[in-house]
Amino acid sequence: MDEKDAQTIFGIGAFVFTILVLIGIIASGFTIIDTGERGVVLRLGEYKYVMNEGINFKLPVVDKVVKMSVRDTTYNCKLEVSSKDMQTIEIENTLIYTLNPDKLGNIYRAYGTKYVDTVIKPTMAEVTNSVVAAYPIETFVERRAEISQKISDEFVKKTQDSGIIVKSLLITNHDFSNEYNKAIEAKKVAEQGALKAKYDLEKTRLDAEAQTLKQKSLNQMVLQEKFIDKWDGKLPMYMGNGGQMPFILK
Repeated sequence: MDEKDAQTIFGIGAFVFTILVLIGIIASGFTIIDTGERGVVLRLGEYKYVMNEGINFKLPVVDKVVKMSVRDTTYNCKLEVSSKDMQTIEIENTLIYTLNPDKLGNIYRAYGTKYVDTVIKPTMAEVTNSVVAAYPIETFVERRAEISQKISDEFVKKTQDSGIIVKSLLITNHDFSNEYNKAIEAKKVAEQGALKAKYDLEKTRLDAEAQTLKQKSLNQMVLQEKFIDKWDGKLPMYMGNGGQMPFILK
């Protein structure tokens, strides 16, 4: 192969390489945003706009696309909080939320992709502690729905400008401390003991009254039996003064 042929082959190779590079650059200018997502476009690190679902074009090399979900998302958290009477309660909250597609730019500028750690997690802890601290532990179970609603209302109020849309926020589980559970168990045992003692006392009183009534009844029956056993069939007669007619004493 002479020098001319080598130059020709090199030229063809360079051309093919250039075409492939151009195709790669052009292809990199297209991005696909899936259903339920949006694309935050950063141009040399600066926020520019938000891409919708489907195929989108971006400037090759200089544009970067950060995909963010706008689907409903579930966030679970466990918190240890204190009641009004300083008893420890372990609460599990379940939050269902989504990001407002119209505010994704603001969300990204303010929190990046760390909105859970920056907004949701600390706000959830603050609100839950604040609301539960207003209730004595003994009222927690019967007023759990009310407490759950207050936590939700306060959370919505504090995050209303963040771009986070709350779909649902509920207390899904709770547990009291071992010490409190033992105290409740001891209280139940004491209450049951007091009820049993009251029942036994009432039973003793009723048994005594029944025995007294039975004794009176038996005494009268015994007297009647004795009277019948000794009766000779003649009516007892008593004569009054002045020859009055006899009468029977009952």
